[in-house]
Amino acid sequence: MIASDILTPDSRLMKNLLTVENLVKHFPLHRGLVGKTAGIVRAVDDISFSIARGQTLGLVGESGCGKTTAGRTILRLLEPTSGRVLFEGRDVFALTARELRELRREMQIVFQDPFGSLNPRMTASAIIQEPILVHRIEADESVSRAARKRRARERAAELFDLVGISTDQMNRYPHEFSGGQRQRICIARALALRPKFIVCDEAVSALDVSIQAQILNLLAELQQKFELTYLFIAHDLAVVRHISDRVAVMYLGEIVEEAATQEIFARPFHPYTQALLASIPVPVPRAKSERVRLTGDAPTPINPPEGCRFHTRCPIAIEECRKAKPPLVEITPGHRVACIRADEQ
Repeated sequence: MIASDILTPDSRLMKNLLTVENLVKHFPLHRGLVGKTAGIVRAVDDISFSIARGQTLGLVGESGCGKTTAGRTILRLLEPTSGRVLFEGRDVFALTARELRELRREMQIVFQDPFGSLNPRMTASAIIQEPILVHRIEADESVSRAARKRRARERAAELFDLVGISTDQMNRYPHEFSGGQRQRICIARALALRPKFIVCDEAVSALDVSIQAQILNLLAELQQKFELTYLFIAHDLAVVRHISDRVAVMYLGEIVEEAATQEIFARPFHPYTQALLASIPVPVPRAKSERVRLTGDAPTPINPPEGCRFHTRCPIAIEECRKAKPPLVEITPGHRVACIRADEQ
């Protein structure tokens, strides 16, 4: 081993732009007039991962597994129940309101529904200019308000060109754009503050397949140009494979497998990951693919099963799976799996 291969704790923080440690987000269920707590939704239940600078982590799983909640809690759009998120070594959850406002410039999000995330009463130009003016990105305090507005309009025009929309359309309203164009506007708005990290929350799931490819290619180009780091949340593994450097698979609030993209597609260890990969459609009409059939209904995060949360649907579950919760352990270098039978796969 050479000296450059040895990473101290401080050097790991420098390598990783974002580190998530034991993140938990629970939602209490209130009933009755007095709002008595009747239960807890365990949306995110003790997950940990990190994302290296300039790379993309794909976070995948079925609807309701906690992917979106994890992304929003990392950005502190939702307050966490417990855990830590370190962004360039800074604890996001320990920041004051003023410090968090400053950090917003470096951490942005692209939402799933481009129409729902754009103000219908504002023009596309005004939507992109708003964060620039609020955070005073383009000018210091000594510059006049008129000069700030002029520079914000110029910056908006630059962003329109960057995401592939004609500047002639800047004064149109969101309903006058197609779905793909609206998502490009959302990406331009996220880039307006020159962030380092962007959460893409199902950013292409509401788009046609041909438009999905265009948006994915745009995200890849922007990442290379601006050295962006992405948390790419999706349920479509084919999409995740195209854009991600690493993939983390979530099931019922927990990460059950994480590895480099090529590794996880070539050799998935967890039965749930195997089922997800087997469900990817094969673009050859007569080609046969072995589907992994999962029996039973998905459990509720209000009352998750004891032991391994996947055992109620797992085709290889044994009695021990029902009793003990499997830890997320490294099976091969960089490949973590939460399954006591992973070695048998």
